[in-house]
Amino acid sequence: MITIHGERRRGPPGDDAASLIARHDALDASFWIDRGEILIVNHVCTGAEGFFCHWQGGPGGACVAAIARAPRHGLALTFDGGGNWMVIDRGCVIDRDAAIAVVDHFLRTGGRSDAVGWGPGIVRLRAADEEGWVITEIGEPSGPQGRLPGGYRAGIDGPIDPSLPETATWRVLAELVVMDTEWLALLAARPMTALRRLEVWDAKALSGLAEAVAALPSLESLLVFGPAVVELPRLSSPSLRRITLALADAYADPEEPEGWREQVAARLRACDLPGLETAELLRTVETSEP
Repeated sequence: MITIHGERRRGPPGDDAASLIARHDALDASFWIDRGEILIVNHVCTGAEGFFCHWQGGPGGACVAAIARAPRHGLALTFDGGGNWMVIDRGCVIDRDAAIAVVDHFLRTGGRSDAVGWGPGIVRLRAADEEGWVITEIGEPSGPQGRLPGGYRAGIDGPIDPSLPETATWRVLAELVVMDTEWLALLAARPMTALRRLEVWDAKALSGLAEAVAALPSLESLLVFGPAVVELPRLSSPSLRRITLALADAYADPEEPEGWREQVAARLRACDLPGLETAELLRTVETSEP
């Protein structure tokens, strides 16, 4: 026997898959269907738009799986049933038609649909750290408190670790602080597809910056500080909207090379940044450690 829980009587009547999902098209809500197994369907309306499915191996089961679909990744934020927020790999968010196929198959058979692939989709709950990373929360879906919408911020420094691009954190980071510019080459080769803000600290040289910026498809904000800003390479990015360049951080007392602002401004004008809205040239800039 099929039992539908949490279903709100809005939208078209009927308990078929299309009607169930139609009720939740505009809602940050969920319903679950019990037919021996349990299928939980959440409508994700922040971040990567789509539907997110949990599968439980029975009432109270601990085995949770999510839709894994397509190679693209990004950040989706939603709430679990207890009001805690979680980060979801964009690959587990499916479109409406796929959600209908999954729910319809479950209603008819109680099993998993072959219309999509099934695999791990929850990146992390709350602030649990993945091995190799120290991360910081920056806001939440209901009210972002960071400079950009909610997500995670982290820093990378020291010896290059080629295993980090294989982690879930690499795919969903919203902000990154690079404290050793040797990491920029890895960032260019394995771009973080969800990264919206990049900070490059204490830059003595900017080798690799142009390649990294060009490779980041979602980059909106770039901050670079250090003496190398006077030799800013030619940057190219269709998504970059804000850039801040400074000689040092707020605790340093940098020497001001004569005419440095004019030099940096000239290099900025040579960049290919069609979406740029604001550019700041500062002697010092206040930074916040991740």
